[in-house]
Formats: sequence, structure tokens, C-alpha cells
Amino acid sequence: MTVNELMEKIKAECTGDAAHDLQYMTELARSLRREPNATELTETIAKHAYSIMPEDARAEMERTTMVDGKRMDIAYRDALALVNAQKFAEAEPLLAAISDKIAECFEGEKKWFSFRNPFEYHMYREFFPVDTDFDRAPFDFSHYLTLYGFVLIETRKMKEAEDVLKRAISFDPMACEPRFELCELYKLTRADKQILELSRETMRYCTTADRIARVLCNLGFYCTDIGDLYSAAVFYFESLRFEPSKPVEAELQDAVRLMNQAGQKFAPPTKGQTLDVYEKYHILQPPNSELINLALALAEAARRENRPQLEGLFVRVCWDLTRNEEFKTRLDFIDQEIAYKKSAES
Repeated sequence: MTVNELMEKIKAECTGDAAHDLQYMTELARSLRREPNATELTETIAKHAYSIMPEDARAEMERTTMVDGKRMDIAYRDALALVNAQKFAEAEPLLAAISDKIAECFEGEKKWFSFRNPFEYHMYREFFPVDTDFDRAPFDFSHYLTLYGFVLIETRKMKEAEDVLKRAISFDPMACEPRFELCELYKLTRADKQILELSRETMRYCTTADRIARVLCNLGFYCTDIGDLYSAAVFYFESLRFEPSKPVEAELQDAVRLMNQAGQKFAPPTKGQTLDVYEKYHILQPPNSELINLALALAEAARRENRPQLEGLFVRVCWDLTRNEEFKTRLDFIDQEIAYKKSAES
């Protein structure tokens, strides 16, 4: 979609009611995130939304979401460019300013969450059904704080990094990424108890094979660190089963080498032996059947409501977790439906 096409769409759909139009543009921006020029389109929507805001709402938005004269997402983009260039010392004060603004305006009695997709929202409602008093954060604060935590680790400010990453988790309790970053910190500081506890939690929320593999790799590190080489080898072996990885292969070979030096042998574990290791450390054996069942139920509801894109999101979770070809076939069918609908509308 071009910017001109986008503006024509906005003009056709907006009613002149600021509340309605702002909500419409929020949903429109969310629907365009996969467009090749998504950044340009969402920036256009943001500028137009800002222009139609009532004066009091505009002033409140500036107070809560502007950092050093820039909208928070633009300030984050600048910080990310510095991080990608490995200019951590330059990125740190900009990320600190973003963090301070988040703390000032969005961390208090009211809960704000930055769930990244509808499935994360439904996961939270499934796991915490009594917690219903929360609102959507205006930006992905969890992502912003995770990057800040990473930079603090790079600059060796470990205690500050731990506090920031825990805040990142609080803004999106279902996201694995801030948990992985926190686990890296615990690995660097050899906080073995925290590695195990965090890995137990994270496994529950993994919705893709690569996330499962990373948790298992972290468990392999933990078991190596405490001297349980057999369990380490099993966890590395399991990690490779979910996602092939040269670095994990090297870790598995190293664990086996250490076992051989200690007079132990390792062979591919049986299902029973694998289960024993999971149970030994009280780890949920992946994939999490709760998540698969939830995604299936949500996919069926989306099908009944004739919302193929949402149905596809939930079926994708089932495919990512199980690699069951039935889900792949269903995804292909949904893609065909969406393509046909677009061609019929054009």
C-alpha cells in the first residue's frame, strides 16, 4: 500500500468523531505491520492521528510519550541504530531517558501491558483469569526496556540491568525475549538458582520451537555449571531436536567430552530417560499442551466469526509448536482464502 492509498482509505473511513477515528487508526496501524513499507505507513498514521487529537489529549500525549522532543518510538529507533553500530555508551543515556519516562508515566497502581499479538493477550487471560484490570501500553515498553537491559549488560551494570529486565517482563509477562536476556545476565553472573527458576517459567510461555530450544540450551548450561553432565547432554540433545544449531551441537559435544573424561558414556536418550531428566528439574516437557489447546479453541472461534487473518495467527501457533502437517495444510488454505478476498475487493 502506498501513502496516498493509505490517506484515501483514512479519509473514506474516518467520521469526524475524534475518539472513533483515533481508535480506527490504531487498529489500521496494527493491521499494516507486515506491509513492506510498514514504518512509512505507521508514521503517516501517527502524524495524522496527532493532527486530529483534541488539544488536551495532544498535551497529555506529549507529556507521557515524548523523550527529548521526540516521540518515544522514534527515540527508541535512534537508540537501536546506535546499538546495532555497537555504540553502547551513546545509546545508554537515550534508553535511560525512555526508561525514566516509562517509569514516570506508566508504572504505578494501574497496569499497562504491551502484548505483541492477540495470542499473548489470550495467554495472559488463560493463565491469570482473575486479573482483568489493565490497559494497552501506547508503545512496546517491554521491547524498549529489554534493549536497555541488554545495553546495561554490555556496559557491565548488572544490578541495574536485572532491575530493568524485570520491568520489561512486567510489561509483557508472556514474552520470552526479556526472560532470555535476563537469563543471559544470570549465566554471566553464575546465578544458577535463578537460571533454573527462570527457565521453568519461560518454558511455560514458549510458542515456537526456537524459543523452546533456547530454554533447553539454557538448562544445558545450568546442568553443566552444577556438574550434572548427563542431564546437560540430554537438554542439549533435546534443544537440537527442536531446532538444529551449530553452537548447541558444540555444547553437546563438550558435555559428552567431559563425561568421557569422567568415565561416563552418553547415547541418545530414550523417551523415558528424557522424561526423567525433565521431571528431575521440574521442567514442563514441551510443547505446552495448554497453549496448543488454547490456540485451537481461538482458531475455531475466529473461523466462526469469519476472521481468517486472526484464525491464521492462532493456527500458526499450533504449527510452530507441533509441526503437524494438518496445521500446515490449514494455514495454506487460510492464505488462499485471504488472497481470494483481497483480489475480489480490488
